[in-house]
Amino acid sequence: MKKKTARLTAVLLVMLMALTMAVPSAFAKGPEGKNFKGSIQGKTQWKIGFTDVDETLDWARMAIDRMFAKGIFTGYPGDFFKPRNNLTRLEAIVISLRIMGWEDEVDKIRPVPASVKKLQVSWAKGYYYMALAVQKGLVKPEELKDFNPNAPAKRYEVAKYVVRALGKEDEALEHMKEKLAFKDAGAIPKDAVGYVYVVTDLGLMQGDDRGRFKPQDPITRAEMAVLVNRLDGTLEPEGKNQLIGTVEDVDIDALIITIKNDFGEKTYDIKENAPVYIEGKYRDLEDLNEGARVELVLNGEGDVVFIQVLEEKELITVSAEGFVTDVDEDDETISIFTYLKDAEKGFVGILEENDIEGSHYELSTEQGTFVLIGETDGLEDYVGEKLVVKGALKRDSSIYIRGDLIEVEDFFPVKTTNVVTFRVNEDTEITVDGKTAELSDIEPGDMAEVKARDGEALEIKVYSFQDRIRDRERERKEIKDGKLKGEVVSLTLRTQWEITVENEDGIYTFVLDSNLDLNEIDKISDIKAGMKVELRIKNGKVTEIKAEE
Repeated sequence: MKKKTARLTAVLLVMLMALTMAVPSAFAKGPEGKNFKGSIQGKTQWKIGFTDVDETLDWARMAIDRMFAKGIFTGYPGDFFKPRNNLTRLEAIVISLRIMGWEDEVDKIRPVPASVKKLQVSWAKGYYYMALAVQKGLVKPEELKDFNPNAPAKRYEVAKYVVRALGKEDEALEHMKEKLAFKDAGAIPKDAVGYVYVVTDLGLMQGDDRGRFKPQDPITRAEMAVLVNRLDGTLEPEGKNQLIGTVEDVDIDALIITIKNDFGEKTYDIKENAPVYIEGKYRDLEDLNEGARVELVLNGEGDVVFIQVLEEKELITVSAEGFVTDVDEDDETISIFTYLKDAEKGFVGILEENDIEGSHYELSTEQGTFVLIGETDGLEDYVGEKLVVKGALKRDSSIYIRGDLIEVEDFFPVKTTNVVTFRVNEDTEITVDGKTAELSDIEPGDMAEVKARDGEALEIKVYSFQDRIRDRERERKEIKDGKLKGEVVSLTLRTQWEITVENEDGIYTFVLDSNLDLNEIDKISDIKAGMKVELRIKNGKVTEIKAEE
């Protein structure tokens, strides 16, 4: 196993040379001097290491960035990677020799065979690499016929060199008669079928989205970067510049990340504009979640220059149902009381005490203030606090100054143990009574169903309590002039005295005229809920109230 690992590690080192041999080292830029540049696509800013790698190369971008950060690839002067440049046959052969560990023998080749001398090699030392390849059997003598080392290496040729480099040629020979599934399998030379089979079986090379391998096409530097990255992904980190761990904390402002692995917990500085990849796509640093398993690549100073999420923390999806107790638009959160789930019998508000028309308790809510009657024992301990009151809204009110009554069945202090708070973001789907809405449309007292993952609300369905109040108001009828008989529902003092009566035709609310005639009633306070009355109305106001027997 150690021998195989060493051989695969060599792959990464030698491919660096093959992809950069034409670039003088004086011009090479490593990760410490990396300049990120890019353009805008939608709302995402592309922060790339090379000026000629854009969104059209999204499929190769992570591989290029990662290999660059690790120092395996360098670029050309002017921050160019030249991703669409073709890899030459000579470069592919050099890769094969180095994978086999034979590079040290290049200087021992004397003399260079005549068959090799006939080749047109643009790089002087390339003759010795070619001679060594022939000597070791990596390149067969018959393959030298009409061989152009400077010509682009075709995809099937690269498959051959990589498989031989990995010591899997015997396996390739066993599969020379395989019927490959590619639509253009007929374009693969018969003596290369086994190599294509092995390299695709290893997952190092793939076909396109139309099911073609395109064996006769040259391989580009971008494609080779992807191949090398896939191969590197099969290895455990071996260098000090690469490590894997679990995210404990990320400080975006200070550009600091803390990770934990088998060696303990350690904090690292993050280089500004260091790329972050999640599921192979470029993301922002703020998209990193605590608990995610990540790979970090460090520069020579120990700063993070590349981050890749290998595995997200398993997030638990939960559902909760209850009354909305708080909506914070600044913090973008919603809190719900989960203890009580009967939407038709719940009210959320601040408990107040009122001694007008006799001492009583009132609940001040977003939908108005309600007088509490019924099971009110113990309320004295919660004046000024937020409560959830279970009970039914009553039409038969009293002459208390404030609106309608709630027939209390039970009440619950809003404690943190019964309240769950969820974070809301731009991706949260919110509906109020079935219509698309925003966080600002939700009110305390509404009924809500929340689906969330790791504290983030994915979906919020709200059933508006305010709408039920409005529905009740819409039941009220209007009469401008005339007489009306009915039963007193309530007599309340707002800016003016108002009386509400009900009969078989509906509910009616009127303002009392300042010159009201009470007929045989002594004073307004003698009018009680349930009393049968006859009203005379003029211009929408009650001018006379007569008690009915």
